[in-house]
Amino acid sequence: MKTLYRYEIRYTSEDGDTKIYLSELPVLRETPFTYFVGHPYQTSERFGGKLRLVKKTAYNTYAYDTKEKAKEHFIRRTNTRIKWFKFWTDECERALELIEKL
Repeated sequence: MKTLYRYEIRYTSEDGDTKIYLSELPVLRETPFTYFVGHPYQTSERFGGKLRLVKKTAYNTYAYDTKEKAKEHFIRRTNTRIKWFKFWTDECERALELIEKL
């Protein structure tokens, strides 16, 4: 059975020990252009039988066929997240300055 990979951040708020983990997602169905993946417990009837669609040729997709591609996407995704957090932090600080002037 084919497997796709996705790196994720596991946050822990109590001790601040953030970890990276690798999800190995089994391909449950495949078409010429897409994979359908999911954890076995998520695809059971109890969870609505949902599968996640992964396009084979997409630059940014949920999971990848190699660990290296998954790592590259994790880095891009995380850097984008950092840029957005910085943007919203600046916006919130400006909004607080503006409200003080009212």
